[in-house]
Amino acid sequence: MICTHLSYALLALANFALGRHVQARQQNTSAEDLETIISQGIDALGGLDSISAINSVTYVGNTILRAKTLMLAISMDGLDQAAVTAGRQNVTFSFDRPHVKQRIDKLAQLGATWTFGRASLEPMDFSLLIEGGDEGFAAVVEGSYNLYNPGGEPAGYVDGLLASYLITEAYKWDPLLLQKILTNNKATYRMKKTNAGIEVPTVHDETTGLAILFDPDTHLPHIIRSYEDHPFFGASTHDLLVYNYTEVEGVQFPQRFKTIYNSKHVIGDYAADQVLTNVYQTEQFFARPGNGTVPEGSAPTRDPEYSFAEIGETSANFLWPGAYTGTLEALEAAITQPYQDIPGLWILSMEMRQAVIELEDGSVIVLDAPPHQSKLVIEWVQQRLGKNVTHVWPTHHHHDHAFGVVDYVESGAKVIAPEHAAHYYARMNLTKGQIVTYKRGDSITFKDSQTQLVLIDMQATLHAEDHGYAFILPTCPKFNSSTAIFEADHANLAWIDTADQGLIQELADALIRDRVTLNTHVFHSNGQDGDLAVFINPTGMKYPNYSPLDFIYNQPSC
Repeated sequence: MICTHLSYALLALANFALGRHVQARQQNTSAEDLETIISQGIDALGGLDSISAINSVTYVGNTILRAKTLMLAISMDGLDQAAVTAGRQNVTFSFDRPHVKQRIDKLAQLGATWTFGRASLEPMDFSLLIEGGDEGFAAVVEGSYNLYNPGGEPAGYVDGLLASYLITEAYKWDPLLLQKILTNNKATYRMKKTNAGIEVPTVHDETTGLAILFDPDTHLPHIIRSYEDHPFFGASTHDLLVYNYTEVEGVQFPQRFKTIYNSKHVIGDYAADQVLTNVYQTEQFFARPGNGTVPEGSAPTRDPEYSFAEIGETSANFLWPGAYTGTLEALEAAITQPYQDIPGLWILSMEMRQAVIELEDGSVIVLDAPPHQSKLVIEWVQQRLGKNVTHVWPTHHHHDHAFGVVDYVESGAKVIAPEHAAHYYARMNLTKGQIVTYKRGDSITFKDSQTQLVLIDMQATLHAEDHGYAFILPTCPKFNSSTAIFEADHANLAWIDTADQGLIQELADALIRDRVTLNTHVFHSNGQDGDLAVFINPTGMKYPNYSPLDFIYNQPSC
């Protein structure tokens, strides 16, 4: 049977009228409360007759498109890095099916930090097609969604984890979401707080997992909220604040959209300059890629290993890598002990490089903490070294380098961090003594009779204010001893000539301050390793002639 948009609405209204079927499961609420708030919302939007006459909606935005990033913020307490500074975005919905159908056409000017992916900061220019339902999917149908390939071909279907997230977000932006909640008939009535702390009537839809918080004065949707479990922030709210309503063909549509995380961080801002309804679109506008069959790996799916918090913040920054594909066998094959005179140093050269320091007292210290790879490292340490990870040191708080801390903490490891970063990890229910700190601009040393690890706070300001580097050297160094640096995000040979050289300058300044030898070897978390001179030469800097004996934090035991 083919159902029209109108028949869906009438069917929903019929079901809704049967109040005994409305599910109101929270204490101190009732079916009457739910019926009232949904009826008021439908009427405020324009009524079912007017709503049912809308076949499509397009938000046209040419003035305000901005985004900020939590995962790459310099500060640990706010937003100071722009992911998108300006751009254009059209968001179109088709209502020919009971599920969401959305197309996003976006041109987004990247923030300055993104020179690591696009040296000239060419804007992201792409179109996404997103559809819910039993055969749901998300796909890139025009332009390049790949940060590192501005001129690339459309990638087609995205992976199932990202598709699931994008579908939920599409429902969040759907101007007729309330009608779909009416159709789903699986709603509960609640009172929830807005970003200002005011309790307002709220409808929670069990099908989409979304809640609509209503303006108590106008009865219009005010906030569409999803709930996330953030690895660092815990239970979190991810809100779409909608306002500045305008009437088009008898229906109210918002024209301003702000994405707010945990009721305080405005991570997205968009204005629709026009709202167009019932505009004719060609069949190709919503056409699925290829033959229309969604590949198995692209079918929407959820995995407890990948929260919407992680998927959402990485994809919003054009950095979602897909599910982690590393294996224990690949990790084992990628591990080396590069120096005979530093026997406790293990280098793990996976896609995200890490290092492990093994000491004679049983300590095993993992350097850096990318997510998901963390579980492999824990397993490898147990199998290969016959020990447990005792400490983890994230190079800085950015989530691609620190989300794995959660797994190490759960396994019993202690977190090593500068004092000013300790609060960032405090929400992980650390036990007393499970965090080891050192002062800003200072260092902490772990050593045995042969291997010495020094972790140094750089007093950094450019990339992350808790940024540090690790220096590894023999416990009794000589003039020609092996030494190594482990660091993240300051020095990547793949784009050292074109990315912001202020970062390598910041690292070099710290190394000169600490009298690190130029003959040391740099193991970078994200790229090719090499001697320090290879990283310094592109900057034009003249580096002092230090030896391992000059290092100011050296604690020799000879």
